[in-house]
Amino acid sequence: MTDDNAMVETVAAGQQELTPARGFRAPGTAVLLGGTVVGAVAAFLFQAFGNRTLGEAAFAPIAQLWTVFFILVTVALIPLEQYVTRETSRGRRVLREDIRVIAVTALGTAAVGGLIALSFLDDLFGGDPLFIAFLVLLPIGYATLTVGKGVLAGNRRFGHMGWLLFWEGVVRLAAAFVFISIATSVRSLAWAMVAAPFAALGTRFWRFDRQTAVVATTGATGFLGAYMAGSGASQVLLAGAPLAIALLGGAPELASTVFLTFTLFRGPLTLIYSLQGRILPFLVKIAEEGGGFGSITKRIVGGGLGLAVLGGGVGWLIGPEVVELLFDARPDRLVAALAATGVVCASTTQVTGQVLVALGGTGRLAASWISGLLAALVVLPLVGLVPDRSVAVAFISGEVVALAVAAWMSIRSS
Repeated sequence: MTDDNAMVETVAAGQQELTPARGFRAPGTAVLLGGTVVGAVAAFLFQAFGNRTLGEAAFAPIAQLWTVFFILVTVALIPLEQYVTRETSRGRRVLREDIRVIAVTALGTAAVGGLIALSFLDDLFGGDPLFIAFLVLLPIGYATLTVGKGVLAGNRRFGHMGWLLFWEGVVRLAAAFVFISIATSVRSLAWAMVAAPFAALGTRFWRFDRQTAVVATTGATGFLGAYMAGSGASQVLLAGAPLAIALLGGAPELASTVFLTFTLFRGPLTLIYSLQGRILPFLVKIAEEGGGFGSITKRIVGGGLGLAVLGGGVGWLIGPEVVELLFDARPDRLVAALAATGVVCASTTQVTGQVLVALGGTGRLAASWISGLLAALVVLPLVGLVPDRSVAVAFISGEVVALAVAAWMSIRSS
């Protein structure tokens, strides 16, 4: 079904009525876009406030906490959100029918988070045992948020999704100001992070969870497994730079600077995660009609490579100055250029990967990201530069390999 003839289900006076949704003019789309932007800006302000208030060295555990939590969310909970979205849109009442899948995924992610904190407590979190609790509570909170987003998306409640994203960012930032005013410590910022996802409860998303059709159950293990494999490799490659800095023996201040640099440049990719669902239905229709994706893939990759070169130039010219202006931390100029180039390559791979998803080739998408991660891991110990430059070179190498493999597989599948 295309965007032009898609129908948005609304409930009025206890009865269901259908309203036509037309692409990005669908009801609530503007609120969704606005909430996404506000949430992203609020996240940057939180990081800037924390770094300026505590200083780079003291802020380092928050940088590492954000990195680990971001990887956990994107690897395990975004696939869960996609599963909930798909099943809800098919007419299933997921909070009743799939509660076991949701609970196992949420608790499993929380257990992994706690294990990571316990294993790297001294290296990443300054030996503070409370970070074990933080990395257990964050996945539970964000499981609530992602399931809420899935239920709202599946019911085409885009306006509610926008407000959810808005309040997540605002609650985190406001809580940071309040908690820091009470105690100027790294724990205050961590508690603000824990509080943020529970803003999802304000949307009361569960009231939209209803059974509208009897449908065959999707194999949750296969669905989630394929997405997690690809998401895991891609997010370690995208978000693992601060961890790599620490493992290479870099100073905490350097890890914080690299974290803030990559987080800033990763902003456009975060928007793609929110909007890529608008691309997929169009590609699915082409696949159902037996059309090819060769020319589409070439245009996506060609445009992406051009933007990557442009992004690298901008990163070289003004990247360090922008990071310093926003976060009071100045990265190496080469690191800024390579980070900007690599993130654009990652964004291009993400869009190209939608072709493989439309074709049902999630295994091939996973292979693309795994190839990129392996390339980065091979390059990292061979570069022999200072830690931040070594990590940047490994990052761009991995992103180029992932894009090349995804493009080749997409064209080959056409």
